[in-house]
Amino acid sequence: MDPLADFRLSVAVDTNKPGIHFEAGPTLPPAAAEYLAAYLQKTQKYRSMGPAGKIRFSLYQPVLNSPAGHRSLYMRLRRKFARERRPQAATIGVTAACQCKCEHCSADYHMASCKRPLSSEQLQAAVREAVALGATTIILLGGEPLLNKQLESIIAAVDSRLAQTVLFTNGEFLGKQRCETLVRAGLDGIFVSIDSPQPSEHDALRHRPGLFDKLLAGVSNAKEAGLTVAISSYLTTERVRNGVFEKMMELGRRTGVAEVTFFDAIAVGRLKTGADQCSFLDSNSRRKIARLTQRYRSNPLYPAVTPQSVLTASTGSSFCFAANTQFYLSSTGDMCPCDFTPLSAGSYPDQSISVLWEKMINSPQYKRRSKICRMQDARFRSATIDRIPAHASLPYPLALLNAAK
Repeated sequence: MDPLADFRLSVAVDTNKPGIHFEAGPTLPPAAAEYLAAYLQKTQKYRSMGPAGKIRFSLYQPVLNSPAGHRSLYMRLRRKFARERRPQAATIGVTAACQCKCEHCSADYHMASCKRPLSSEQLQAAVREAVALGATTIILLGGEPLLNKQLESIIAAVDSRLAQTVLFTNGEFLGKQRCETLVRAGLDGIFVSIDSPQPSEHDALRHRPGLFDKLLAGVSNAKEAGLTVAISSYLTTERVRNGVFEKMMELGRRTGVAEVTFFDAIAVGRLKTGADQCSFLDSNSRRKIARLTQRYRSNPLYPAVTPQSVLTASTGSSFCFAANTQFYLSSTGDMCPCDFTPLSAGSYPDQSISVLWEKMINSPQYKRRSKICRMQDARFRSATIDRIPAHASLPYPLALLNAAK
């Protein structure tokens, strides 16, 4: 008998007592209950960014005291105690189209693909399969997702009792009416990508004049429609030295967003050949990021902050998410460990999401989890990325890479 099968959970905030309190079903093993209690206790160092009565520490996770949030905790227990490799998040490319040409774009090889794009019906089926596999957060990407005219139908395919849906956008097309239709379809929140708090610099980096002013209007429209809004940016050693972290946090405070997230700059896509390798994060930069993260998390005047560096660095609190708790499905059906990894386990819908996931997590490169982001690990890149033939189409099949050994 599966001891987790009769998992029942209630998570709540008691205004008369500090912290988060939960009640579990009677069959939950004591070890699982203790683990859950310790995990919820650990969350107390973060401020909830949800509205009154809703517990949420990041837009990457569902509201904890919601059906999808309860399921996310259940899936956490399944990964821990049933030793099941299941994704927590599925990132899905819904279009290769984009009106910008960002100098740091990691997805240009996906956008240049000659493969037939997945239809709206296929994308709807893919998100349903991802949720059935265990995902409790569906993250929609592009290109620019809002250029997909069938986007709302893809969002509506996600059962909100089982998972939340968020998307990354450059913010240009967040008009009032579109924000309202996104909410009606079931979207929970958005990450708006901002490269610089200086309008001219942001527009130049994205080769899109006037974009900054439009995205600020879009942020306001999204908040008014009821979406949870976060800012997404990226960090290099140079950007850390130039105070980009602090400036983005100030912008987050001024715009009233709920969260600011920072990705590490990764040598992939246009950034692989267009950037000085010295610009990627060094140890001093990572230490500064950690200090800044603590400072801003302790200040209630600022949004929540989620830097990749404090999670998937050697001293981070987590592990590489790729093919561990996350996968990426491109808009043409390539199943990849993450959206920064130009390797593919195969093609959807030729094979199901669950079959592709099993192929990927059983490949030599992903059988075991990695403490640090693999795409920032010189040994991993030497054994995989550097072995991809110079003129090969990307993402490159893992099967070909392993057959060549």
